[in-house]
Amino acid sequence: MTRGQVLSYDEARSHKRGSPVARWANISGEFAQDVWPKIQPSFRIRPGQTVFTIGSCFARNIERFLVDAGCLVPMQELYLPPEEWHGGANSAMNKFHPPAFRQCLSWTAGILDRDGLVGWADCAPMAFETSDGRFFDMEMAATPPVTRERFLERRQHIYEVFSTAFSADCLMMTPGLIEAWRDKDTGLYLHEAPTLKGMTIARQRWEFEILSYEQCLADLLAAIDAVRARNPGVNVLITTSPVPLSATFSGQDVRIANAYSKSVLRAVCGAAAMQRPLVDYFPSYEAATLSAPDTVWEEDRLHVASGFVGKIVAYLLDQYLDGGDEAARGLQRARTFLLNDRFDEAEAAARAVLELRPDEVEAAVVLAEALIRLMRSPEAEVELRRWIGLHPERADLRVALARAIFRGDHRRGAEALAEVEAAVDLPTMGLTEFRAIGELIRRRAAPDAAERLSRMPVDRFPLHVEGYGLLVNVLLDQHRTDEAIEVLRQASKLRRVPAALRLQLAELLIGAGQEAEAETVVRAVLKLEPDQAAAKALLARLEGVRAGA
Repeated sequence: MTRGQVLSYDEARSHKRGSPVARWANISGEFAQDVWPKIQPSFRIRPGQTVFTIGSCFARNIERFLVDAGCLVPMQELYLPPEEWHGGANSAMNKFHPPAFRQCLSWTAGILDRDGLVGWADCAPMAFETSDGRFFDMEMAATPPVTRERFLERRQHIYEVFSTAFSADCLMMTPGLIEAWRDKDTGLYLHEAPTLKGMTIARQRWEFEILSYEQCLADLLAAIDAVRARNPGVNVLITTSPVPLSATFSGQDVRIANAYSKSVLRAVCGAAAMQRPLVDYFPSYEAATLSAPDTVWEEDRLHVASGFVGKIVAYLLDQYLDGGDEAARGLQRARTFLLNDRFDEAEAAARAVLELRPDEVEAAVVLAEALIRLMRSPEAEVELRRWIGLHPERADLRVALARAIFRGDHRRGAEALAEVEAAVDLPTMGLTEFRAIGELIRRRAAPDAAERLSRMPVDRFPLHVEGYGLLVNVLLDQHRTDEAIEVLRQASKLRRVPAALRLQLAELLIGAGQEAEAETVVRAVLKLEPDQAAAKALLARLEGVRAGA
C-alpha cells in the first residue's frame, strides 16, 4: 500500500501554528467574494518557455492567457479547416480523463522514439471506417469522416503538436471527468460517446466505464512518466477542471455523478503531486467552486465565465511566472478587466502596455473595445484607423472600426458597411468577427447585401451552429419565413445545437401550420432538457391546439 504524505510531530504542529490559512475559521469570511487558496509553488515559469497543455475545455480557456503572458503554447498551433470542426481546433483534441492523457502521450512517444513519421499502422486502431470508405478519428471530437490520405496527414500534424510535450519546460494537465467509453476490440478509450451512425450499429464493440481512483492515478502517473522519461527536467502543473459533467451515463442524478467525478480527480491530482517531484497542484477547481457563484459561472452553470478564467490565470501567473515582461503581464490584466466589464481599468491597463510596448497590436484591440464600451467611439475610431494602417491584414481591427463608426453615429451606416466589406475578404475573418457586426448588417445593409454577408459564416463555417443565427434573422427581416425554416432545419442537424435555436424553429413551424413537425422538435429538446421551461410551455400550447381540433 502506498502511504500518503508523512510528517513528524514537530513539522505537523508547526504547519498548523505557522499558517494563518490553516484554520477554517480564519478564511470563512472570504466565501462571499473571490476565493484564492494559498499555495507554495515548487518551480517557476519564465516568459519564452514552452507550456504544453493537455486536458478538458478548461485547459483551452487558459491557453490564450498564457500566450498573452509571453509563453509558447504549442496547442494553440493545432489547426483544422472549418469544414472539419465546429470550434477551436485544439478543442477537438480535448482529453477529459487520465487514461486519455496516458494513451495519447504514449502514442506520441512511440512515434518519437522511432522516426517521427506517422504511418497507417499508427492510425488504424483509432480509425473507424464508415460505409463509404472514409475514416472517423475516435480520439478526436466528432468531425466528419475523411479519406485515408487526409487522416494520415492530420495525424502527422497532431503528432507534431503533441511531440512538443517531450521538449516543453512545463506540462500543464487538466483532467475533467471519470466517465469514459472504451473500444473493446482495441482496448483504446474514445474521445466521447460513440454516436456516429456506423458506430451505433456496431454497439457491441463499445463499453462505458466509470473509472476508479486507482486506474486514474496509475494513468496520470504513467502520462507524467512517459514525458519525464524523454524530458527529465519538465515541471508539471496539475489542476482539476471545475467544469461539471454536462450529462451522465451512470444512471445517477448528474449532481451526484459530478461530485463523485470531481472528488476522484481531485484526490488523484493531489496524490500525483505527492508521489512525483516537481509536480504541483494548482487550485483552479477550489477557486471556482468556493467563490461567490454569480462571479464564476455563465448562465448555463456549466461553463466558467471568461472573466473568472482570466482571474484564475492572473493568480496562476502571480504565483508561477518568474519576473517576465511587464507588458505581457499588463496585457493579461487588460484582457481580464475587459472580460469582467471593468472598462475604465481595461483602458488604463491597455494604455500602460502600449507605453511599454508601442507595437503591441493586441493591446490596441483591447483599448479600442474598452473605448467602444465606454461610449467613446470617436476615440476608438482614431486609434483603429492608425492600427489598420500598420496591420491591414487584421479583420478584427476593421470589424471594430465598423462598430465604432456605427455606434458613434448611426447615420454613417454606409461608411461602416464599407469597412465590413473590406473585412470579410480577409483570411483572418472569423465567426467572432461576424457575430460582432450582426446588428450593423441587419440594420444598415441593403437586402441583397445583408443576405450575402449573412450567408458567409454559414458557407465558411458550416459545422459552427453559431454561424446560422444571423442568416435566419436576416431572412426573417425580409419576411422569407420558409427559407429561414430551411436554414434552421439545416442547423438543427449539427452538434450541440442550443435549445433556443430548436425552439425558434418550432415557433416558425407552428406559424407555418406544421404543428406535427414542431411537436417533434420540441419533444427532442425536452428529451435532452426535461426541465426546459420554454419547451414545456410550447408543448402545452401544441397539445392545446391538438385537443381543440
